[in-house]
Amino acid sequence: MQVDHSVDAIAALQQHAAWRLLRADDAPLVIAFLSRVFVTGGAHGLPAGELADRLGDLLADLDGTPRAQVDARGYLDGWAGPDGGWLRAWYPPGSDEPVMDATPAAELAIAWVAGLAPRPFVDTAARLDSVVDLLRSLAAGDGEPTLQRDRYLHLARTARGLLADLRAVEAAFRERDRELRDRIAGGDGALALDVAAGRRGIADGDQGRSFFACYDRLLSPRLQEELTDLLTRVHALPALRTCADPQLRRVQHDLVIAAEHTRMVLRGLTEGLRSGLDDRVWRENRRVLELLGGIEQRARRLSAGLTPLDGFTVELDDLAPTVVLPVERPLYAPPRRAAVDSARPDAGDEDFAATALFGQVQVDPVPLTAHVRRALLQRPRVELATVLEQHPLQHGLAELMAYLSLRDDAFDVVFPLPADDDVPDDRDDDDTVSWTDPDGLPRSATLPRVVYARRDTGPRAGSTHPAGRRARLIPVEDPR
Repeated sequence: MQVDHSVDAIAALQQHAAWRLLRADDAPLVIAFLSRVFVTGGAHGLPAGELADRLGDLLADLDGTPRAQVDARGYLDGWAGPDGGWLRAWYPPGSDEPVMDATPAAELAIAWVAGLAPRPFVDTAARLDSVVDLLRSLAAGDGEPTLQRDRYLHLARTARGLLADLRAVEAAFRERDRELRDRIAGGDGALALDVAAGRRGIADGDQGRSFFACYDRLLSPRLQEELTDLLTRVHALPALRTCADPQLRRVQHDLVIAAEHTRMVLRGLTEGLRSGLDDRVWRENRRVLELLGGIEQRARRLSAGLTPLDGFTVELDDLAPTVVLPVERPLYAPPRRAAVDSARPDAGDEDFAATALFGQVQVDPVPLTAHVRRALLQRPRVELATVLEQHPLQHGLAELMAYLSLRDDAFDVVFPLPADDDVPDDRDDDDTVSWTDPDGLPRSATLPRVVYARRDTGPRAGSTHPAGRRARLIPVEDPR
């Protein structure tokens, strides 16, 4: 039967239910659900309630919504309506619940989508054997006219499928070529050597063996004569006069042309891959020869004294090997034992003052911070010497160090920067602090002038010290 492939005929097919299903917005949902239930699941004529429950579970899983919020029955009614035509609904005798089943148009769309999935292996040799077997069966003239027409249509579909398989094989060879090139570019040296030597190629594997078997059979003169005779006898059958396909009359020539085209593409890909590998090997060999030539030229210039030895050095661990004979090694000498006197020490004089061992001075910084805050209430900054005039030292040097390490949120401790080379160092700015120790002896300490400044009006880093020297803020770590 000849199919009309004109533009008007194909445009009229847009109203077909299968075409509408493929163009629908929810085509993935419809095809996936109908294929799961009726094609893969093998169901026939399910009640609408059961079918709605299955669709509701699928929609709930896809949307992540509770089961009760999914209107599955509305989807089914739309698919079975005139705008859909993908489900057929009818009422069986004695029942008020409709029964639904997939339509042939829906199965056509599902089969077409399933055919889009990539096939890992295309067995063209087996498909060619099927075409020959069907021709032999039809040429025998056995069976009823209806059976002969059915076999003829199946033969036409198989022959067109074989032509499509040859194009798929060509695409598979191109994909294999890209894969080999990517692996070789990624550094697979062993694969590059195998391809260059002809041990591995694009047509390796079952795909290539099946294609070459099909190609050899198609080019066989015996098979060509047999195909011509079988096609003549088949198209002479009276039952096939109304459904004869003109393309099938010349199918053996179309198959040879398609196989030869695929073979030429494979040859071109193989030659291109090997040529690229040969160029790569030639460039690598040329680079090796250039390196060797440079080494030889440098060696000749060095031996002739034409090139100085500056920068040409070789590091040696020693001028001569170090040899240590076993008899030259010293004998083992046990270590000397230290003399230890285990006698008890003599008892000392018990009549001595031990309070000095436990006498420790701990200065509380809280009162010192209060003294500084009280002095800063009257002025924005105050010197340490002024604070000590109002509150003399009670614990000596320990209390003085506590003053220097005070930290508080209300003031900063300002220390003067070291004097610059171009600024004369005036030691008159140093302060002398005096106190009396617990033994009644006078003590004194000289230190740079230290100033406590309030935070709100305190001097910034690099400002001028009241005594005339540059000052900066130095954070003081808590001694505790």
